[in-house]
Amino acid sequence: SSHTSRPPPASTFGRPTGAAMATAEADAQAEAMEVEQPEAEVEEDGAAQAGASGKEEAVEDGCARLHLSSKDFIKCPEGKVQTWLAKTSGIGIQKCFKLKQWNFAFVTVRKEEIEAFTKAIAGTTFRSHPVDVKEGHKRDANQRRPRGEEDPNAKRRKVQKDWPEGYVPTLKDIRDKEKSHKGAGVDKTVKQKAAPLLEYDYATQLGMKETYVKSAVRAFTKQAKLKSEEHGSTVEWTEPEWSLRTKAPVHCGCPLDPIIGTPAEHLEGYRNKCEFTIGHNAAGELEVGFVRKIQDDMQPLIDSAEDIPHVPAVMKRFASVVRDCVKASPFPVFDRRREAKSGVWRLVMCRLSANGSMMVMVQTASFPEEKREALTKPLVEALLAADLGVTSVFLQLNDAASDAAQPGAPLIHVHGEERLKMPLLGLTFEIGPLSFFQTNPITCALLYEKALSWLSPDSKALALDVCCGVGTIGLCMAKRCRKVVGLELVPEAVESAKQNAALNGISNASYHAGKAEDVLPDLLPKLLAELGPDCEVAAVLDPPRPGLHKDVLQALRDCAQLTRIVYISCNPESLAEDVVKLTAASREGEDPFVPVRAVAVDMFPHTVHVEMVLLLERKSRVLEPPPLTPKPEAADEAAAAAGTAGDGK
Repeated sequence: SSHTSRPPPASTFGRPTGAAMATAEADAQAEAMEVEQPEAEVEEDGAAQAGASGKEEAVEDGCARLHLSSKDFIKCPEGKVQTWLAKTSGIGIQKCFKLKQWNFAFVTVRKEEIEAFTKAIAGTTFRSHPVDVKEGHKRDANQRRPRGEEDPNAKRRKVQKDWPEGYVPTLKDIRDKEKSHKGAGVDKTVKQKAAPLLEYDYATQLGMKETYVKSAVRAFTKQAKLKSEEHGSTVEWTEPEWSLRTKAPVHCGCPLDPIIGTPAEHLEGYRNKCEFTIGHNAAGELEVGFVRKIQDDMQPLIDSAEDIPHVPAVMKRFASVVRDCVKASPFPVFDRRREAKSGVWRLVMCRLSANGSMMVMVQTASFPEEKREALTKPLVEALLAADLGVTSVFLQLNDAASDAAQPGAPLIHVHGEERLKMPLLGLTFEIGPLSFFQTNPITCALLYEKALSWLSPDSKALALDVCCGVGTIGLCMAKRCRKVVGLELVPEAVESAKQNAALNGISNASYHAGKAEDVLPDLLPKLLAELGPDCEVAAVLDPPRPGLHKDVLQALRDCAQLTRIVYISCNPESLAEDVVKLTAASREGEDPFVPVRAVAVDMFPHTVHVEMVLLLERKSRVLEPPPLTPKPEAADEAAAAAGTAGDGK
């Protein structure tokens, strides 16, 4: 699934990208449903701790922090506030930091977008109270409460205890428990953070995730019902009887297919991309692995990835080779302490193709160009000697506070091929070190097959691929339709999509760079005028976590020739909001969409993350479900009543 704008320095589940998407790709992964590098511990007991945790100082060049407040921010989670801000302003939120009990949030945007963002948000009503926007100032370090020191005015946070023996928690239970542990001093291993469901057998994991998606369907069904009642109308598919007639779960507006799981032979080592942080473990020894926690001085504590089930064996060997190389290197490891910020080695990334080829990117702080070969040559030689299948090596320079490099961070090709070939559904995709590509290709293929079978565009149809990335799903359906048109925010990703179309001999696909809300309303009428009034339109939507802009949703609703939508989501909250906007009957005579089928997809076994695919069709095209069959005793009573009425005539 595809996806933008998140904080932790992990990596992989971002939107497709080139150099300009280094931050987005690293950010999106932690939110976008993968736990590769466990996120830093965040103290959640007050604003002073926000400064102590380093959040307050993480404003990068070209960005500025704003302080937003509203009475209705209280008890509203950070993700929901960020989603609302992005949709309302139409501006990408670089960072959003908010604790649930706060009535304020720290929001980071690009400096050139401050005026537009402030104009869109200041005074706007969030729920029932306006939002105030002010400049965000750094807190004086002398006023910060040291990490670990209790705030005498703060309520003691409740830490959820272990469940009773034999109790099988829901996915929501586990997510809530994970949240309660953050900032509460609960020490966990990297394995516990990266694979929190590992203690449960896979059938139980699938049951948890299927139930979670079922709850998401109930949520958007309820929200759509409430929205329709606000307008004094009734939406048939939100009624309990509709669930019964369609054989959907109780209070679900559509049936659910059985969950699509990862095949048993791929439950371990399924990732084709990993990032390993270079640092030190608890014993002070150099380690190349995952972040266990952020220490009081802001230095990450690194543990080996050797026990992480979804990391392939060859990547574990890769981390070991890099560790030995860094140990022998004259260049020091980057010191991430707040007042230090010195050194060179930061992290390494590797991507693995199905044919065994490996692409490597090493990230360092800037250092003199004349010394570059002294760092890269021994590394390349060690990787090649280890017979890991390395075919490509890149060097990325990053001087930002975070390991998530800023857009435009220098990227230097050091060795071998510049692209890595990745097969998917009979096609070949070439990707670079910063490109997005699904990290579990086996289950991704199953997800795409389901999405394409539901979309089922005919040979004369126009297929829209909104948030298309490097063009994977659109190119996979190009042979089934007349034309594919992809929309993507990142220009580098659009160029990759065009190159991948040419690589696979596909000539009926075109791609457009820009915000979907800016491009689609103007582009769609032109396409329809070109293809004619009889051209049917189908769309696949694969948005980032905040969901789609309201203008995109309106353009889709207004396109009468658009009959079918497949929505791929990694965030049930934003999905629910978008479904309500697509399905609400807001105008007389309008033909809104109706959810027809949903399915959960487990792309990331052993983690709390789950994908969801939803099919929506125009109400006018959805067949009326069969009427309820009365129970035998009810039928007898009805017949008896009819007979009595007949006798009385």
